[in-house]
Amino acid sequence: MSKPTFVLFLFLICCSSFFGQQYSDFFIDKACRIDFHFCGNSILTAIYLDKIKQEPFWGGRRAHLSNDLNLGDFRFHLLDSISGKQIYIDGFSALFHEWQSTPEAQKTSKSFEQTIQFPYPKNAVTLIIEKRLDLDHWQELFRYALSPTDKLIQQTKLTDVPVKIITKTVSSEKAIDIAVIAEGYAAKDQQKFYKDAQRLAENLLTHEPFTNYKNRINIYAIAAVSVDSGVSMPQKSVWKNTAVGSHFFTFYEPRYLTTTNSFKLRDLAALVPYDAIYVLANTKTYGGGGIYNFYALTAADNKLATQVTVHEFGHSFAGLADEYFYDNDVLDATYDIKKEPWEPNITSLVQFDRKWESRVAEGTAVPTPKSDSIKIKLGVFEGGGYLKKGMYRPSFDCRMRTNKAPEFCSVCQQAVERMILFLTEE
Repeated sequence: MSKPTFVLFLFLICCSSFFGQQYSDFFIDKACRIDFHFCGNSILTAIYLDKIKQEPFWGGRRAHLSNDLNLGDFRFHLLDSISGKQIYIDGFSALFHEWQSTPEAQKTSKSFEQTIQFPYPKNAVTLIIEKRLDLDHWQELFRYALSPTDKLIQQTKLTDVPVKIITKTVSSEKAIDIAVIAEGYAAKDQQKFYKDAQRLAENLLTHEPFTNYKNRINIYAIAAVSVDSGVSMPQKSVWKNTAVGSHFFTFYEPRYLTTTNSFKLRDLAALVPYDAIYVLANTKTYGGGGIYNFYALTAADNKLATQVTVHEFGHSFAGLADEYFYDNDVLDATYDIKKEPWEPNITSLVQFDRKWESRVAEGTAVPTPKSDSIKIKLGVFEGGGYLKKGMYRPSFDCRMRTNKAPEFCSVCQQAVERMILFLTEE
């Protein structure tokens, strides 16, 4: 992050904290979890409430609660029922939204489990969930009047699952708390999971800006037990009975490893305070997935695991987009190049001034030719977000593009740092 940008960001954080409400004015030290279903197809998006839970820990931010970073395909607001004042806002993404861009979504309708979490309100609130239309416009999907004393709000029953602290440097309210959850580890694999979680943590903390802020990062290993070792591989007709039911071949993509069991995943994460969820899969097969403000999921034993774990966390933690692309644009329905994508590390140039334009050196060609990739570290290189044409990335290579890149590019590092500061600064 450049010095002027960094100073401005800290100033905005301080101002929002000074003039905004205090956490204790509206919330208690617990979490409220909303379980719902996204339902629809390629053109229809609907939300249906499943249940509401009170959870024992709130691991998220406690300052500038009524501000957000404008990230995610969806967002939700909490409005105080008496004053109508916005007291909390956050963005998120969903596997359902990705599915909507697939050929299957044009032929049928489906439902996907989805959850959101926020600090538990003291008084009645109105919850509003919206879908992004473009960088600055939203469509309301759902509105609900929530009373914190409602007798039908469930108390999360904490499962009897062992939890081990991998690293803890600071209290939860000042930390990025990461819940690492075991997937595909049978009872006999428990010690292996702890070693794998330790390796994940050590690797993550060697990458900037996590290294610089490692004194703000707590990591917990949640040793959920699976009946079977390994994870499901539908493309090979292999199905396993595992803790959160993850599988490869998501949307018929062989390397895409995800879970649709969102409620179960949250039940396990509730054992600790958390800002982020990382699911570690006990498999050697290459693959993974990351969904912004929900979870990252990575194969633990693949030879490229150290690279993939950081890449997927870039998605889930900071909302970074994939910067790679395909020659035949096989995923060309994912982004509309007539709109500016919300992800901080790609641009359609429609609103490039909202991205890294101010940081590009004067005289740099836009688009930046591949031949300039050695001498120009920050430019506007065509190709990104799965699209060969019409989408652009900041650097020729980056951890969000290839496994060969040793680090995040400077724009991605800035986005990660911005999220760390947003969640931990008072």
